[in-house]
Amino acid sequence: MSIPFEDLPADRQKMTFKTYRDFARKYWGESSLPDGVYARSKIYNNFALMLADQCPWHIIVRAGNKEHIYFGPLVIQMRECLWDIKETTPFVNLESKVAKFKRFPGTAIQESLVNAVMHFDPSLGRDIVIEFTNDLMTITSPGGVEERPDMDRLYSTAPRNAKTSMLLQNLGYAKMIGQGMGLIRGCYCTSGLIPVVISGSDDFSIQLPSLDNTAKTVTQGTDIVLEYLRMNRSGNVLEISRQLMMSVHRIRSIFDILESDGKILTMGIGAKRTAFYIRSEVTENLELPEYGMIQIRLPAPVLAC
Repeated sequence: MSIPFEDLPADRQKMTFKTYRDFARKYWGESSLPDGVYARSKIYNNFALMLADQCPWHIIVRAGNKEHIYFGPLVIQMRECLWDIKETTPFVNLESKVAKFKRFPGTAIQESLVNAVMHFDPSLGRDIVIEFTNDLMTITSPGGVEERPDMDRLYSTAPRNAKTSMLLQNLGYAKMIGQGMGLIRGCYCTSGLIPVVISGSDDFSIQLPSLDNTAKTVTQGTDIVLEYLRMNRSGNVLEISRQLMMSVHRIRSIFDILESDGKILTMGIGAKRTAFYIRSEVTENLELPEYGMIQIRLPAPVLAC
């Protein structure tokens, strides 16, 4: 079994911990480092390096042509970044210049960034990047994840940063380990908007749509459900609700619309009502809206609760 990157000896051993100690003194009333910062006697590990003033990993916020880079211990970078974003949303202050952005739910931002820190792969030597556009916030973290049908959990392709995760829990974050996507999804459950996880070979992104986009969701949601059914040929209300992170009520309404348009056939009632895709020609000219980038790559059969 390979040794987690956190536990390996750090490449640099000359470290200072003033920022972390000052923070710990204010937060806990004592300034000692957490347990587990040594790879062996008097040799710091990479977990210690993540807490050091010289931490080589950063959180970077980009908006338009502006960029802000955070420095210092990674967990404190995260706290400062969350504070800045949540305090200034819908206005994000970068380099003393105010750029206007639309509304994003604070809980979704926090859970997304916490997951980005917990699951990032520091061995890749890359930073966590947050990018804003008018309609979308994207948080990208080095280190791939494996997508699963329920989309409520993030599974890392490398061991989770266990010590960093424990520290985050001690700071009041990550109270529901493994349920981050469920909390993020809950922030959008009545809006019809779709927060998305996109996984790459060596990174993953969490995309949060602006809550000001709710007016676009009727057409968007209908097209995305139709595309899901085109690819999977069938699906029931509960299954599609979980996969596409839409409410059960919304999926039922979309089924009604699609069936009245003659694009699907449904059978059954309630959450088990099943839709069957029946007209392939209707999607020949279908163009998914921006959030069609969710890349519905779902295994069949889909797990049911």
